[in-house]
Amino acid sequence: MLVKAEKHSAPHSIPRFQHALRALTFLLVAAVSACSTQQAQPPTAPAATSQSAAALQRWEVKGKLGVRSTKENGSANLTWQQASGNYRIHLSGPLGAGATVISGSPGGVSLQRGSDPAVFAADPGQLTEQIMGWPLPVTEMFYWARGLPAPGAVSAKQADAEGLLQSLSQSGWQLNFSDYQRVGPYKLPTRIKAVTRQVTGPVNVTLVIKEWLPK
Repeated sequence: MLVKAEKHSAPHSIPRFQHALRALTFLLVAAVSACSTQQAQPPTAPAATSQSAAALQRWEVKGKLGVRSTKENGSANLTWQQASGNYRIHLSGPLGAGATVISGSPGGVSLQRGSDPAVFAADPGQLTEQIMGWPLPVTEMFYWARGLPAPGAVSAKQADAEGLLQSLSQSGWQLNFSDYQRVGPYKLPTRIKAVTRQVTGPVNVTLVIKEWLPK
């Protein structure tokens, strides 16, 4: 009887072994297939990283400059070339009375209107006020144009959740920054409104940047 029992039990064990082998084979095929699918997927492009606008030292800007004061009310096309501390600002149109070129370096600034002889000074704000009747704080604008406070005391400032400057009170000017856009690794303002008060009344300056060209 024992021999017969062994003969009857053997056929049942073989199908069980075959089923287990088939299940193991299926799992191995599924695992290999999953790995192949994952490898076939294209790599995800890295997200664009932001960089502090303070690193931007060389650029060309094209846009418009508007001025409203007791002595002036108009606008001009603007081309601003900056190379670290050296700059050249070209104004053309009614505000620039044809063409006005403001060129400067850490050592001083010159202003030439049309065919008139160039006038030199140490401070661009005082020079533009003397010749054009309204101040243009070019030294501070080197920072303000990038959405940064200039070196020195700051009366007040406000930034958004990203840390982008929205308003600033500095050097006697109240500024509002808007319409930031990404330019390469930087986020830069494209519209800046600035107002200062003088004895003769307020001076409103609006800088609209249509094109940022980092160098």
